[in-house]
Amino acid sequence: MSSGTARPWVLTSVSLVVKSNDLDPDAVSARLGLQPTAVRLPGPDRWGPPGEVYGRWRLTCDEHTTRDPAEQLEQIVSAAEGCASQLRSMQAEGPEVYLEVYGFADHGSQFLIPAPLFSRIAQLGVPLSLTPNLNSR
Repeated sequence: MSSGTARPWVLTSVSLVVKSNDLDPDAVSARLGLQPTAVRLPGPDRWGPPGEVYGRWRLTCDEHTTRDPAEQLEQIVSAAEGCASQLRSMQAEGPEVYLEVYGFADHGSQFLIPAPLFSRIAQLGVPLSLTPNLNSR
């Protein structure tokens, strides 16, 4: 960018994801004490990559709640902190558990995570996945 300032990602969403090939969404919800915003049961996914069979339990905060990506991340991290020990024990049993940030990014775009929030994410002990979509909107 010629101005020297980076633009933020747009149309972002932040999710807490539990992924497993034998996912039981109701059991995940009961264990975490949270209701998902979306569920995909295990089995072939006609929209996903060939061979994709993982089920997903997802708690998402997106632009419909707030357009500020840091606020989206704050809301999901706060929810995850309330069940951090359950998330860690679930991870140890096999399901993949992670925080996912998705959004559209242009050349030079940035997704900024305030240091205190980054520290809270690290304390959760679950991976953070940043997934920029570089396609034109």
